[in-house]
Amino acid sequence: MSNSPTSSGQVSRRVATLISAATVFGALIVFAYFALIDPIPVDDAAVAPLETEGIVVFAAAGVAILAGAIAMVIWLGRPIRKWLRLIEAGTPASELPPNVARLVLIWPLVGASLVAAGSLVVAVFHSILYDDPGNFVGIAIGGAVGTTIVYFGTDLIWREQVPTFFPDGNLSSVHAFRLSVRRRLLLAFALIGGLTPTLLVVLTQARTRAMLDAENPQAILDNLVVVQLYILGVGLLAGVITAILVARAIVGPLEDLQAAMGRVEDDELDTRVAVTTNDELGYLGERFNVMTDGLRQGERLRELFGLYVSSEVAQAAVESGAGLGGTLVDCTVVFSDIRDFTTLSEQMPPARLVEVINRYMTAMVSVVVDHGGVVTRFGGDSIMAVFGTPLNPMTDHADRAVRTAIGMRRALAAFNDEETLDRLPNLRSGIGIATGPVIAGNIGGRERIEYTVMGDAVNLAARLEEKTKDAGAPILMSAETYQALDGADALNARTLTDVEIKGKRDPVTAYALPEP
Repeated sequence: MSNSPTSSGQVSRRVATLISAATVFGALIVFAYFALIDPIPVDDAAVAPLETEGIVVFAAAGVAILAGAIAMVIWLGRPIRKWLRLIEAGTPASELPPNVARLVLIWPLVGASLVAAGSLVVAVFHSILYDDPGNFVGIAIGGAVGTTIVYFGTDLIWREQVPTFFPDGNLSSVHAFRLSVRRRLLLAFALIGGLTPTLLVVLTQARTRAMLDAENPQAILDNLVVVQLYILGVGLLAGVITAILVARAIVGPLEDLQAAMGRVEDDELDTRVAVTTNDELGYLGERFNVMTDGLRQGERLRELFGLYVSSEVAQAAVESGAGLGGTLVDCTVVFSDIRDFTTLSEQMPPARLVEVINRYMTAMVSVVVDHGGVVTRFGGDSIMAVFGTPLNPMTDHADRAVRTAIGMRRALAAFNDEETLDRLPNLRSGIGIATGPVIAGNIGGRERIEYTVMGDAVNLAARLEEKTKDAGAPILMSAETYQALDGADALNARTLTDVEIKGKRDPVTAYALPEP
């Protein structure tokens, strides 16, 4: 892909220059053929002397052919120029008529066909006019070389203009003639690689037969050497030019695609390649763009999925599917709930309440994620987070859970400071923490599933949160959590014995943390 777009005027000038140069080059080949090779020598001179009349005739013929080719190109290109002006003026490219779309895609072939047709007409005319098949051979080789250069050169230049007509790059939807890469290579070989040895054989045989009856065999032999050098020079020069053009036509799109794949590998999913041909390379570019569109869509879905569930749950679902089932693990559960939420909801308009709760949840979830936790449930005004499940395995899950609870209390204090500035009521919350074995996994049915944890530790964390108000402490943790901590003595936790927990037959011991 080019770094800066090429204007339509620049493209037109470059195409005209190429056609002119290719025509002049072909005319020089024809002139050299008639000046050095044809006719076969009848005297002692190996080549015929250059005559002013011949130079003038060939110059005039070359100018006429060039002028005629350019005039035909201009006439046939009227629809393209009309729609180019319309598109540049703001007309959507999607309104491009099918016939113009087809003409845009085969335009390089049109230009080459005009050159080929003009050369063929001139070759047939001169061979009939002078009753000499050699005239046809000489003009045909120059026309073949010029046609090849015009086609492959125009194809390269015109590719810079194609995206103007097809900004979406969907060229395969246009029913136009397609010259495949294989046919293109065969065409180049036939016009250059096949014509050169054929011409060498024909001209060599003609001179060999002439030597048998000639009075000056040495002159004919010398002329044969000139013929061989001529064909060698024309073949090498035309072959090199064609090889460069064909290589650029094939390697260029592949290099662009390779660079684009590297950018996609670096997560630049908005990468696209310019589709400029309707052959296999163009189709490959189209499929690449479709692939990146799918990747962007998948990334958007994954991001949306990650908003409804935690990023860890989304990642697990993407990588291993969403099968039902669970795993028994030892982890720590944190349960947080806003106190007196019903009273708060009665004091605020619904829209304002939702806004406040969303900002509160954002602040709390950020603390959980920063400490490696996974939020498995939102309950309107409550949050449940887990540490140490298969989604976030860790050996220090109790320490992380307690640090998360302390961080949530600090985040709530900062949140309330901002709410005070807006003259909104402060939020109050309680946090319960419990450690123990739970079942972690996907629970639900075929239509809907949820990643969650179930077990006594989950129920205990919720019940401890309910007890925070009676205990006069913002955070209560179970004895199992306290015993699993590394450096629990530094927390200055207050021991609460014989705490009655709903659903448990025997009282439990809990530990209360002061406000951080």
